Amino acid sequence: MQNKSYSSLNLLLDSVEGTNLLLEYYAAFSRRLFSAKDFKTIMNILYEELKKIYIHQHIEIIFTHTNNRLVKFVFDESSHQVVPADEFYDTNTLYNHVLEKRQILLTNNYATFCENLNLNTANLPASSWLGIPLVVRGKVLGALVLWDDNPERFLRVQDKQFLYTISNMVSFAIENIYLYDYIVEKNGSYKLFETILPKGAARNSTRNVIAHLMRNILESETARYTGLFLTNRFYTKWRTVEESYRDSEFANLAIELLKDLPKIPQSIFDENEYFFWHSQFVSHPLAPVLRDALQSFPVNSALVFPFQINYSYQGVWIIAFQRKMEQIKQEELQFYRFIFYIITQLLEKKTLLEKKARYETYMKHLERMKIMGELASGAAHHLNNILSVIIGKTHMLQKKLQNTPFARDLELIYQAANDGANSIRRLQNAVAQNPQKLKKKAVNINHLIQEVVEIARPRFEREAQSLGIRYDLKLNLGRIKPVMGDAGALREVFLNLLNNALDAMPNGGKVVIQTSMKANQVLVFVSDTGMGIPEEIREKIFEPFFTTKGEKGNGLGLSIAADIIQRHNGKIYVDSIPKKGSIFMIELPVISEEAETPVPHTPIESHTSCRILLVDDEGIVRETLAEMLEDEGFEVVTASNAEEAMLKFRKYQCDVIFTDLSMPGMNGIQLAQRMKKQMPDIPIFIITGWNQLDKQLIESNKFIDGIIQKPFNIARIRRELHRVLNSNGTASRTFPGGFIPRKK
Repeated sequence: MQNKSYSSLNLLLDSVEGTNLLLEYYAAFSRRLFSAKDFKTIMNILYEELKKIYIHQHIEIIFTHTNNRLVKFVFDESSHQVVPADEFYDTNTLYNHVLEKRQILLTNNYATFCENLNLNTANLPASSWLGIPLVVRGKVLGALVLWDDNPERFLRVQDKQFLYTISNMVSFAIENIYLYDYIVEKNGSYKLFETILPKGAARNSTRNVIAHLMRNILESETARYTGLFLTNRFYTKWRTVEESYRDSEFANLAIELLKDLPKIPQSIFDENEYFFWHSQFVSHPLAPVLRDALQSFPVNSALVFPFQINYSYQGVWIIAFQRKMEQIKQEELQFYRFIFYIITQLLEKKTLLEKKARYETYMKHLERMKIMGELASGAAHHLNNILSVIIGKTHMLQKKLQNTPFARDLELIYQAANDGANSIRRLQNAVAQNPQKLKKKAVNINHLIQEVVEIARPRFEREAQSLGIRYDLKLNLGRIKPVMGDAGALREVFLNLLNNALDAMPNGGKVVIQTSMKANQVLVFVSDTGMGIPEEIREKIFEPFFTTKGEKGNGLGLSIAADIIQRHNGKIYVDSIPKKGSIFMIELPVISEEAETPVPHTPIESHTSCRILLVDDEGIVRETLAEMLEDEGFEVVTASNAEEAMLKFRKYQCDVIFTDLSMPGMNGIQLAQRMKKQMPDIPIFIITGWNQLDKQLIESNKFIDGIIQKPFNIARIRRELHRVLNSNGTASRTFPGGFIPRKK
């Protein structure tokens, strides 16, 4: 269905500014929520804050009453309070289902969803419906429910994720209310809070507050050690956040714990609030972890609180004791649980602030990249002009210096310039989110690597020697089968890896490039003896704009390399030892067919010879293209701007127009429009170095017949001319300028 209407949450999630507002919303909501001292205030805050997001939807809070009956709380407009509204006597509703299954449910077809589950609709006129259980101390206390009676509005997965986070905050807040009441009951006041929290500026630091809380833990007669540990959910490596101990003999306890924490089963984080372990508990689920880690220290029991933070981190808070085997007392447990909730809330807040800081940094990075993109776009245009001259002049020299010692050098120059042009084109297409189509054919990887070495040789030989640096490059090229690929793109990958290897060895070293076969894969290894890649950033090196080279790097080389390999149905891996070196491995699938036979050079037939008017404001570019066209047998008339072009167009009765797109004053499209008014049938080609023009421009603009991209490739120009001249009948008619024979 088109034109769907969602909740107001999409206004925050679907815009850059909105994401920042959402983070601020979380922070403000948590501050209000955790300052509440009673249940009623929590309910009012929850409704008021959610109503800012869900303007049209109905918000309900469901709680279990006596005899498992449900009571619905809604907002009363007259009293501006959340009050009980209805009591459910029917136990076969979607509300009951959410509570019994402890399951989040989202549907945009409420009636049909209930029918499929054999549940009653409770006479609710809902179209979309979302229910999230509120879990407190392992017990489902109730549920947060959101529904809409307008079938034109929908709830999304984002709403589920957002409200799940909100419900967790509410559950923590309700639990805190229980703890507050307990402490007041036992102490007669809230003075205990003042004794366990730091004073002054230290209160503003998450780390200081956690450290202060842990020191307070050790005031217990039996507590000997306490430590807080975290890991990313997707990795097994743990780290120590904070620890505190009575005696120096516990200084290495964290090291022992870190060895065994990866053994904790995943279910521990999902199903249990805390564990009490004693050395005599042989079958305890955490015995394999705690027994091995604690056996060398004067402790015999531990209290463990497992937790998760923002779906990203898992952690445990451990308190180690020397005590008798009896279970921990309820009063002591309540105190530890209270400290635990403060710690987890501090970590939640810290990760939220870190996300906000990363987001702000990312936005600044995007703004910087936007500016760089605009600068790079102009630079690419100028580079294409420069490469046009290099490629054009090299092409002409290759014809003049065939079968001479210079032929091989000219071939490498021509090839390197073409690869540079393709690299610029890939960057332009990446910025435009329009990946360049790879031109695949059978490729011998060994030949490509040898070409890359020749291209890079000036850097690792003459240039390095002038700086007193010595590089040892070794090739171990095995017998391999050809792969189907774009030679220029793959050459760019290997050149990038070779240059990175040289960059990693500023004082010299050894580079080894090796190829081999494994099953139906060609394997390429590029290793160096450089500084290596730290483990913590190894996962990031293929991300766009990530660089360790500072201002010398743009962070695009490995990102583009990974993209090229992926588009060849291959894989790229990296392994590294800091200060020892790195090795990159590439896998590419082989083909059984032999390399395709090159398409022979097919010149345009002599009867299509004609006079070309070439318009370009760059003198050296204009001169180079004119020389290339004349070598093909065309007569070329040149002009440096649109006004000069109009005069020569009338004077010389030209048959084909080549005009640059970007020129001072009148641009190429405007010039084409004026010329078509005078001679509607004349073929006009746009010359461009922006490389963002495509067939849509031709189809949407009746003044343009074809596109000539910079840097120039005479074979492509020949094909484009042949296509246009034959398609409009120009090749078979007599030109206004008469027959122009090919020049010798």
